[in-house]
Amino acid sequence: MAKTIEKKRLTLDLDAPLQRRLKAVAALKGISMREYCQTAIEKELEEDEEAGVAEHSLEGMAERLAALRQEIFGDRILPGNSVDIIREMREERDAQLWGRE
Repeated sequence: MAKTIEKKRLTLDLDAPLQRRLKAVAALKGISMREYCQTAIEKELEEDEEAGVAEHSLEGMAERLAALRQEIFGDRILPGNSVDIIREMREERDAQLWGRE
């Protein structure tokens, strides 16, 4: 029995000229517009991943943040407790999200 892959729907709003071009090229290739788009997206994702776009992982972001902090503040220790600042910012964000401002 073949394993089925869960699929998710994606809706694209295309300009009419782009949609006509897509339809024409897909027809010339003998494939559906859906298949054409899926292949194009897969190709673009592979190229981006190979080019290092995937470095935007949490690890990469943490490394860039540490480098930026070093660039801005050097070895200085800032006054205050960052935990308190983070807690205060979270409370402000929660108030905005839940309309309690």
